[in-house]
Amino acid sequence: MGVLHEPIAVEALFTTHQKRIELVRQCANESTDAEFARKWVAVLRRCANWFSSMPLTPELHCEPGGAFRATIESTFYAMRLAGGQKFAADLTSDKRRKLEPQYNYAVFLAAACSLLDEPFRHFEFVRQSDREQWNPAAHGAFGFWIGANHYAVRRRATPLKNERMRTAMFAQTVITPELLEGLDTAVHSDLFNAINPERSPQGFEALVHKVVRQAMDVSVNFEQKAQRAVFAPVKFDVPSAVHVALELEPQIVAASPQSAAAGFQPSASPATPAPAQAAPNVPATASPAATSGATAAVPAAGPQFSQSLLDALERSDAQAVAAASTEPSSRPTVETVESGAASSRPAPVDPATAGAPSRSASSKTGPTDEALNEVLGPGSAMLKEFFKALAGDVASGKAKVAWEEKGLAVQKRLVGAYGMTSDTLVEQLRKRSLLLRAHGNDVCIVERAGRLISERPTS
Repeated sequence: MGVLHEPIAVEALFTTHQKRIELVRQCANESTDAEFARKWVAVLRRCANWFSSMPLTPELHCEPGGAFRATIESTFYAMRLAGGQKFAADLTSDKRRKLEPQYNYAVFLAAACSLLDEPFRHFEFVRQSDREQWNPAAHGAFGFWIGANHYAVRRRATPLKNERMRTAMFAQTVITPELLEGLDTAVHSDLFNAINPERSPQGFEALVHKVVRQAMDVSVNFEQKAQRAVFAPVKFDVPSAVHVALELEPQIVAASPQSAAAGFQPSASPATPAPAQAAPNVPATASPAATSGATAAVPAAGPQFSQSLLDALERSDAQAVAAASTEPSSRPTVETVESGAASSRPAPVDPATAGAPSRSASSKTGPTDEALNEVLGPGSAMLKEFFKALAGDVASGKAKVAWEEKGLAVQKRLVGAYGMTSDTLVEQLRKRSLLLRAHGNDVCIVERAGRLISERPTS
């Protein structure tokens, strides 16, 4: 029979993926926890009971419970993608406000049910107690069928054909009729057409289908990157072990009778002590290692360091001198030795600011407050923040706008990504006589306001 597997309870799966469920909670934007539990958590619980500890496929999300993890991730990606879309854009504002929450919920339901058939397509699940094979069409949810029994997993020689109708049939066990009562007819149709979306649709593609399909692709892409250990590079220089040790070394000053009699003298910083105080009798031609030894021999000049740290400092100085000797230098030897002695205690490096750009390089791109006040007038902080954010994204290439003959055209669906609806933007611009037109999919802004976002090309 091979290796036996154990089922995973629903509560254990929820505990494991609690943070992912919290992300879905943020995207759901429900007013009460009870409503979120009724409409969203109940669906995820049925999915967890359907999958239990099943893997998704032999290649992706292949660990025990991987199928449920893939479902949670797909729903989150779908909700994030849906937040930047504009559903029912061809309807009036009142109808669109009514249907947009329904479309967002339809995206969630379609994404939650799109993977119900995947484990059955790739694996055979055999219950240990009676050697019976799981058939979802006859037995229903895997969690109910397997109970507390162990089971074996056999990979199919050839995966079953991907049938969307079979997935939609399984989805009826997850989406109960009461969840569909408040959905409009058009939303209901788009919902079931988006379950297990086609990977390469032909012809017209509904927006719900497109969002769910892209969410599935994002989930697969992230899983493949995780398996290949492809991660974004660190954007700051990692400090050396010597710098870290100097930061962590306790600063204990040992006062000598001579120093007490001489009166108070400020001790040198443990990171950058002066060479003259550390070794007053060291000649100019002394090596950095000798300088470090002399520093260690004078306890009153600064804090006492451990022997392991002093050894590390000596090795660091030796490497620096060896690297400097291999490169031609036009400076005198005495200056080189003095600089090496001065750098025997490297300054601490803050990892949080090591890779930060300079103040001049980090200056904000975009309109100034004076220019915004001159064109937009006083008040409306939200509109000014919109202009600043959009100007910064246009300058960095993250957003695209187009200059027309009389003004700057901004896509309406781009506006929603900056915390403002296109209707609010049109209303604010109209009040200030800065709106040329708002027909179709674009909002055209007059030239003097458009220059705050992007300069008009000269040609």
